[in-house]
Amino acid sequence: MIRSRSAAEIVGIGRAGEIVSAALQAAVDLVEPGLSTRQLDEAVSAVLAAAGAEAIFLGSAGVTPFPASSCVSVNQQALHGIPGDRVLRSGDLVTIDTGCRYEGWCADAARSVGVGTLEDDAEGLLVGGRRALGVALEVLAERGRWSDVVERVHAEVARLQLRLIEGPSGHGVGRALHEDPVAGWDRPPSADFDVVDGLVLAVEPVVTTGDGRLGLASDHWTLETLDRHPAVHFEQTVAVTRDGVEILTRW
Repeated sequence: MIRSRSAAEIVGIGRAGEIVSAALQAAVDLVEPGLSTRQLDEAVSAVLAAAGAEAIFLGSAGVTPFPASSCVSVNQQALHGIPGDRVLRSGDLVTIDTGCRYEGWCADAARSVGVGTLEDDAEGLLVGGRRALGVALEVLAERGRWSDVVERVHAEVARLQLRLIEGPSGHGVGRALHEDPVAGWDRPPSADFDVVDGLVLAVEPVVTTGDGRLGLASDHWTLETLDRHPAVHFEQTVAVTRDGVEILTRW
């Protein structure tokens, strides 16, 4: 069931969103060659703990419980990378994705950034990923249907000679991290819905330079591009209100 959130509920989700934003910023500020992905997760964990927020990624159910407060994915790792001993190198693309629960409300966001000096293709992929999210929010503000968002984002990403990966989905956000609706990128969406006031969504396009097919790594969490092309992932938790689209995890 899709819930339309009140103004007070959106404020609560926004408080969680501010913490998520601060945690992402703390990690992004550290990104440089020679840093380990575990150190980025430690920065996220420290901000969440200092704010008194629950790190809701930690312990997420799977074949094995997710072992960290954030997902840190590098290059061809599109989603759900497990932080560890991997050391960042100049030219890498790294995505940090985290969420929290604070005072009973959840929020979720992700950012991709470059490490050191990037090649032109990597810079273009970052631009394309940010543009995909920007177009999605522009179309949400038009109050149509989710399928309108999907078509416009696919068209924009194709114009940039990139590919929007169809498997990963956004989702409703509220008392739980994942609520209805499922905001997928397949065409046509398997679960279409009206964009109405009070809708709170995590909108998260994942964009690649390759063909977009994903496989699951041996850690049972990390989703990687099968063709080894890099991917970027930009995500915001947003609320649709009568005044437009309000970003609750502004980074």
